[in-house]
Amino acid sequence: MRQTFLAIVLGAIMLTSIAAVGKVRCTPIYIFGTSASFNDSVVYITEIQILDSAWVDEKTGFLEGRSNYSNQLKSHFSGRGFDARTCLVSFATKEKDILKKYEKMRKKFNGTKKRPSNYDIRILDEEEFRFTAEHHEGAEETTIDTKAAKRAEKSKKKKKSGTLESSKRAANGDELPPTIPPRH
Repeated sequence: MRQTFLAIVLGAIMLTSIAAVGKVRCTPIYIFGTSASFNDSVVYITEIQILDSAWVDEKTGFLEGRSNYSNQLKSHFSGRGFDARTCLVSFATKEKDILKKYEKMRKKFNGTKKRPSNYDIRILDEEEFRFTAEHHEGAEETTIDTKAAKRAEKSKKKKKSGTLESSKRAANGDELPPTIPPRH
């Protein structure tokens, strides 16, 4: 009886250790960054950008090397002489999800009509700053997300034609956060 119980416990430990090795998938993502400082009232927010090949953990949904993306933004500002800035990135695999996060971040720094904030928000366009995809080095099992790649291609076509989220703006008249403008 004791040996059977020990074998079951040992088997359970082996199964959980196998499941702990996460699978990562290479997928296109939408990403933007925010940079703020406690010494300055200027807040920089990048435009929403599309990265073609980012690595996302399938189990947790976390972006692999997320700190490297915020370090890219931090080094951009360090190169311009702004060393004491706190940088963070937000990402999503779907366009509507990143638009919600973008609007929430802008509202956080804009404030409301009753309580306007004193922040000066400046938008960094893709010509000023562009995220680059980080390389993934790991022993985990990797997969390529083809559905997400098709969604990203569709968004890129919308961006080039200038119709990215324009149907929602025209339908309800609300102002949405600025998305990636078309390059003419």
